[in-house]
Amino acid sequence: MPPDSPEKPSEARLIGLAARAVRRARGMTAQQVADAMALPLRTYEYFEAGQGRVNLEYIHRFAAATNCDPYALVLGPGLGSTDFARRTADTKMILIFLIALGEFETRMGDRMITLDPRALIEAFTEAFRKVETDARAREEETESWLDAGRDRLAGKPPEDGE
Repeated sequence: MPPDSPEKPSEARLIGLAARAVRRARGMTAQQVADAMALPLRTYEYFEAGQGRVNLEYIHRFAAATNCDPYALVLGPGLGSTDFARRTADTKMILIFLIALGEFETRMGDRMITLDPRALIEAFTEAFRKVETDARAREEETESWLDAGRDRLAGKPPEDGE
């Protein structure tokens, strides 16, 4: 690597940044999380700073302390996103995916060997597009409901079709 190029942060550093984002989103202090993880504050600070190797036990303890998805913390760096863990902390997206994948693997067994990668790409892409479409529809319904409610509270007459 040329001397003037910035080094890519380590995986431990990226996980630490993700942990910090989750902790802050939860409104917790480093001391609160350290206490919940049964760690000295300094040890927790090293974890959050990404110093040393990735420690899966600490990741799982952190997830329990902050009620987030431990697998999102681990996978975020591979996706190039330190925000992934924060964005999926409440939905437990990767945990849900892994549980469903485990159930699929149990049902399929050795037949998984014969799966066509193109079919997997199509299935996953379609599933994620459906989730995205459903989320957008719920957002629009929520906004519409809130707008109508604000208008009613303000004494504004409903528009045609409401």
